[in-house]
Amino acid sequence: GTIVIEAAQMACNIAAGSRRRFAFEKYVPFQKQVWDTLKREAVAAEVVRSPDQKPIIFGSDVAHRMVDFAQRNAARAGVADVIEFRGGDALQRLPPIDVSTTGGGVMVLNPPYGERIDVGGVAKGGPRPAGDSGGFEDEPNVPRFGARELPQTEGAGEFFNQLASHWKKNYAGWTAWVLTPDLKLPGKMRLKETRRVPMWNGPIECRLFRFDMVAGKMAGKA
Repeated sequence: GTIVIEAAQMACNIAAGSRRRFAFEKYVPFQKQVWDTLKREAVAAEVVRSPDQKPIIFGSDVAHRMVDFAQRNAARAGVADVIEFRGGDALQRLPPIDVSTTGGGVMVLNPPYGERIDVGGVAKGGPRPAGDSGGFEDEPNVPRFGARELPQTEGAGEFFNQLASHWKKNYAGWTAWVLTPDLKLPGKMRLKETRRVPMWNGPIECRLFRFDMVAGKMAGKA
């Protein structure tokens, strides 16, 4: 539930990491009174929702076990009331809300890849994730996985084609973002992306594709 939980925390103006403890709190230079003041200021700036307000963010997974995990994580993150989780097949998932009067909705999809859907190439050299530091360090001869030009399996291609048809039929007015290492994904979906953002997911080179959906077809480029 990482994507939806972090989106919910942003919507509620919950400071990142405000519900956890950090290792630096054990360091000698640590000033507890300063840190406590910063945390109180962050909590005071949070958006407080009334109990009768409906969820504004929705998440789903085909594995109901993962849905249970996500619900627990959302509760620990303080946003359980902001999110509605459901299980089910993405090809049968209908829009959770009517966006015709709100100016549209946003979907984010991070489909399986890497070990489960093999990436297409390995590039030697270049920056590499630097462990827990959260940055990158330059080390030669460290493999990184490049965005793939080769098609995926026929089964995966058929799934994305069906998903695009489902979106066009049921998700008019929505914007869909798909994170994938497959450069050929828009062709598989028979959709024309309106944005293509290069980014890395750990060591895997990906693209974040944006698709603007209108009834039965794609919207023109902005």
